[in-house]
Amino acid sequence: MLKNNNDFLQETCEIVSQLFNVVITIIDTDFIRVAGTGEYEAEVGKHVVNPNIFESVMEKNDTLIINRPGEDPVCAGCANKASCREKAAVYAPLHVKGEIRGAMALIAFTEEQKNSGLFAKDVFVNFTKKLSELISSKIEAAEYADQLMVNLNETLAILNSVHDGVIAMDDQGLIYRINQSATKKFGITENLIGADIAEVLPAQAIREIRRRKEYIDNEVTIRGEHGETNVLLTSKKIEHEGKDYGTVLIMKSISEASNIASKLLHESDYKVDFSDIVGESKAIQDVISFSYKIADSDSTVLIRGESGTGKELFARAIHNQSSRRNGPFVAINCGAIPETLLESELFGYEDGAFTGAKKGGKVGKCQLANGGTLFLDEVGDIPIFLQVKFLRMLQERTIERVGGNKNIPIDIRVIAATNRNLETMIENNEFRSDLYYRLNVIPIFIPPLRERSEDILIISKHFMEKYSALLRKNVYDMTPQAAKILTNYDWPGNIRELENTIECALNVEGQEILTSFSIPERVKRKGAAELAGAEAEVHVAEDIHVWERADSLKERRKKAEIDEVLRALDKYGWDTKGKKNAADSLGIGIATLYRILKAYQK
Repeated sequence: MLKNNNDFLQETCEIVSQLFNVVITIIDTDFIRVAGTGEYEAEVGKHVVNPNIFESVMEKNDTLIINRPGEDPVCAGCANKASCREKAAVYAPLHVKGEIRGAMALIAFTEEQKNSGLFAKDVFVNFTKKLSELISSKIEAAEYADQLMVNLNETLAILNSVHDGVIAMDDQGLIYRINQSATKKFGITENLIGADIAEVLPAQAIREIRRRKEYIDNEVTIRGEHGETNVLLTSKKIEHEGKDYGTVLIMKSISEASNIASKLLHESDYKVDFSDIVGESKAIQDVISFSYKIADSDSTVLIRGESGTGKELFARAIHNQSSRRNGPFVAINCGAIPETLLESELFGYEDGAFTGAKKGGKVGKCQLANGGTLFLDEVGDIPIFLQVKFLRMLQERTIERVGGNKNIPIDIRVIAATNRNLETMIENNEFRSDLYYRLNVIPIFIPPLRERSEDILIISKHFMEKYSALLRKNVYDMTPQAAKILTNYDWPGNIRELENTIECALNVEGQEILTSFSIPERVKRKGAAELAGAEAEVHVAEDIHVWERADSLKERRKKAEIDEVLRALDKYGWDTKGKKNAADSLGIGIATLYRILKAYQK
């Protein structure tokens, strides 16, 4: 650090030298001369030739006064002691922050300089102490300034790496920092540094920010070189010991916020692909093929099918096959939300739109889906009064929030789904025909499971693998009787009902093969009704045989385990140590050995 402050040290040496008519020099802990006057000025930056005295001073951390240079005992090891020109010298360690950082020397080369009052011990000690304190405080200040600059550069690097736009303003509302994202994404350039925040934010937002310590995720229209932009704005005051030092503003674009929210909500099933749709029948393969062809279009899709056929699965697969795959997939079940809330859920609402509305308003599902896909499940349940507003959204690709009067542009693809007969609803004036035609641009019909019975066992095996893993079982096959029951059942609940049936069956199945005894009674009763009496008796007999065979296998395994344990105990002994050695030799825990012994003793 002495080298980093050599200009200051040199100036200090020159002032002291002129004031007291002495030669002064300073060296660092590497014995490099960092400052010097008189005979030593030309030696600055060079290594000290004979550093013995400096080394001794720093090692002993004590002041050294030499009144007879060349003759003093400390000069014994100096190669120049016989020709030394110095008349007197005083050496002292130099401290910075309590650590020795070097040493300094005041040297007299003439009798006049030697007779200076500085070479009296008490005077010099006090003088060097004050000089050391001066140098130390200067270096500490320089180190602190350097650290502040490092911290500032680190802060700026972090600030510019933040993906969101960031503005910092002082307590008077004047902008003093803008990060690169604010410039690139929102057109808030460094030309605004020093300007009032009112150049960027509307007056109402500024009032709220000044009134609150935190202002979190409120939609605000900001102004920049790109024009007006809607953002989610968060602010936080900078306070210390109760004093306000300004505010940090963080801006996130609405579309990015919706992407993040959607991915967080749907991360677990966001990767659904057409390969995840199970079935080999021509009926389902034709639907998959057609859906694959239209996936990359932006045209509206209407998926029809009974409840439980997998309409949302197809919608997600279409989204993930499209060019919008990196955008959000936002799903809303129109039949699960009360009519009074559906409008605000779809289109959002402004601050104070109704009693109980969230402060700052709320972004609706349509806007959250910006850049991606909006999936409207049970679209037939949209109330007739809301269908007009939804039709306008499809036609104009803009929305208007509840309580608002501004059209907000959106970029979404709509995939709707229903299990209802929309044509009949149109005849009964329950569904608008113009909305129907807007939705039904690309119709997709998913056949019920009873119309593709060849897929029932394939899908069953798929769910058996899934729930075997989840339930930590090993059931991957089924008896002919179980297969016959599943195939003959008409599955009014379609794939959802089949999945629930397999999950239930695997929970109660005690064998490594699914038998008819584990299938829920309502499915078994209807599925077995088609079987002839003799045929049913054969299949039931087969299932009983499976149980008996499994029970017999269990008994054989149990006996084999006991025999192995008994042989090991006979070999190692029946005491505690022998049991431990026996368990180790069998590769089992001691608790397992005791369990097998307990079963043997019953």
